[in-house]
Amino acid sequence: MSELVNFHGYLISSESNCFTIYSPYIVDDDRVFGHDSDYTTMAISLIKHLLSQEVEFTIDSVDEKINFEVLQIATNIELLKNGSILGCGDDASVYLSSTNHSTIEQVEIPSKLMDVNLYQSMQIAWKAELDIRNISQGAYVSKQQYDESLSSRLSLIAQNDDKIIWPPRQMNSDGVTLSKESTNLSPKANVLTWTKLSAAGAPSEFAIRAPILGGLSTVMVEFDEGPKGVFLMVDDEDMEPKIGDSVEFVVRMLYGQEGIVRYGTKARIHPGQ
Repeated sequence: MSELVNFHGYLISSESNCFTIYSPYIVDDDRVFGHDSDYTTMAISLIKHLLSQEVEFTIDSVDEKINFEVLQIATNIELLKNGSILGCGDDASVYLSSTNHSTIEQVEIPSKLMDVNLYQSMQIAWKAELDIRNISQGAYVSKQQYDESLSSRLSLIAQNDDKIIWPPRQMNSDGVTLSKESTNLSPKANVLTWTKLSAAGAPSEFAIRAPILGGLSTVMVEFDEGPKGVFLMVDDEDMEPKIGDSVEFVVRMLYGQEGIVRYGTKARIHPGQ
């Protein structure tokens, strides 16, 4: 087996022409997703890793468990004939292979134990949150609004109008229409300040999960390009941020609304700190 790579909080390995990304978590000997991960978030991280390593590949088909629209916006990939298969394993894994199965044995992958009661509570919470009957008492974001802002949130696309502006907007403070020219922010930033919202103080769209997690941590960060922004921290990592920490940005599940998962970018303390 090739050397494992820790990327975006997941584990990636390669064997011949097969690349596999795994969740590191185990419950009762079964590999499971983290609190805000699923096949789509893992597929995005796998593709981003391969792109960062300049690995040449094409994709012919994508498993239906993966939200291809979100994947495409986050990575800019296109489907091409005679490419590899982007498939889902039964063990919280995603693989890119020329065959229809992963060649990596699960027993060879390291793992972290997740509390079974916490895991089960989070699964129940997500199921309730994704119930079409569940209606947030907070600000409503329609599917159209969500789709329109998806590229700026998943790809950190900013406007370049003499200065870098993020998130994008139509007009500046003087009422002048802003340029449509865009640029990608760097995938890292530095923590300016942070806070932990209590379960009672969390936005209502997180009302079901926040009590289980003991609240939600958020950071205000500054990008090298200048813009500042506030991001949720990744849910399944027990790391307290500090002012000055470097964070990387990963795509995770944010919340459920109208029966669908709303994906977005979260901050994760950069490895090595």
